[in-house]
Amino acid sequence: MFNYTAGTFILTGIAIIVSLTIHEFAHALISVAYGDKTPLYYGRLTINPFAHIDFLGLISLFLLKFGWAKPVPINPNNYKNPRLGLIFTSLAGPLANILLAFFVALFYFKFQPNSYATVYFMRELILINSGLAVFNLLPFPPLDGAKIFAEIFKGKISDIVYYLEDKGIFILFLLLMFPPVKIFVSNMIQFVINGIITIALQMVSR
Repeated sequence: MFNYTAGTFILTGIAIIVSLTIHEFAHALISVAYGDKTPLYYGRLTINPFAHIDFLGLISLFLLKFGWAKPVPINPNNYKNPRLGLIFTSLAGPLANILLAFFVALFYFKFQPNSYATVYFMRELILINSGLAVFNLLPFPPLDGAKIFAEIFKGKISDIVYYLEDKGIFILFLLLMFPPVKIFVSNMIQFVINGIITIALQMVSR
């Protein structure tokens, strides 16, 4: 018999760790592919979760639905094209989360597992990865979306974004306390989940 309290706690924890690890590994992989070996030197080109997990961020994600992993160290000066390298490296994490959520949904609709533990775990993977993707694409420092935003628009916008990178996490935390911001983020996450499920169902039904 599946223990709802202990079992779901463990499965949620595993889903969070897997999702954060994939996110950070994707950053490292694309950074190295674009010519920057800094993540490799720091041991971040790996799917070993201990290389990526920040335990305080992990606990925060459990308790507050707001958390983080260890940022992957990069040096944009090593990229063949620094601007594109930074954009694609920043985009890699959220995109990896969306792809993981999509393939989990595809697997679910294809094989329709009936084990409660399996269904719960897959549901958590879809929710967490969709949430991480949307959250990290927000254009607020130090999130991935802010770097993409800064590199696309450059100029004063870029200067402001990078100036706020160390302070932005506190501003972001305060913004997320306002109901309109929370509702907007929740709606965007639901939009992504609905899109993933719709496409997965269409592919399975062919």
